[in-house]
Amino acid sequence: MVVNADHLNWVNKGKLKLYDGTPFTGMVFKLDTLSGDTLYIENYQLGLKHGSFKRFYPNQLLFEKREYRQGKKEGLHLGYWDNGMLAFEYHLENDVYHGSLKSWNSKGQIIKSLHYTHGQQSGHQQLWDDNGAIRTNYIIKNNRRYGLLGTKNCINVSDSIQ
Repeated sequence: MVVNADHLNWVNKGKLKLYDGTPFTGMVFKLDTLSGDTLYIENYQLGLKHGSFKRFYPNQLLFEKREYRQGKKEGLHLGYWDNGMLAFEYHLENDVYHGSLKSWNSKGQIIKSLHYTHGQQSGHQQLWDDNGAIRTNYIIKNNRRYGLLGTKNCINVSDSIQ
């Protein structure tokens, strides 16, 4: 079933989307009322998010693309700036981060590079300012962090006593 969201009266019951009292299976889309451009496309199976979800800028450029399996985030999730540049690239498995998680500013400068294993940070983690300066640079090894965390500057107590 393919339905325009403006003509769909459904009920949320937890994570389930019900249409006429039964879990909805099909595709839902929404159009911009002025331009007629597609604003989003969503897919459901037995009332749960399933398959590809896409949102668009009003000029028909892709804003984001996400994947779901039986209501859970899965696979590659991508987001874009309105200039078409990649904004984020996340990998998920069974509704949690698994693999790399990267973000870029609108000029294409990387600002985040994190790594996850089944929802937990693991390995090399880095954050940058928009000017390219490193803000955070650490490694997670055996559930411990080593390196620059990018938190408040440490002050030696003996240096501050006069």
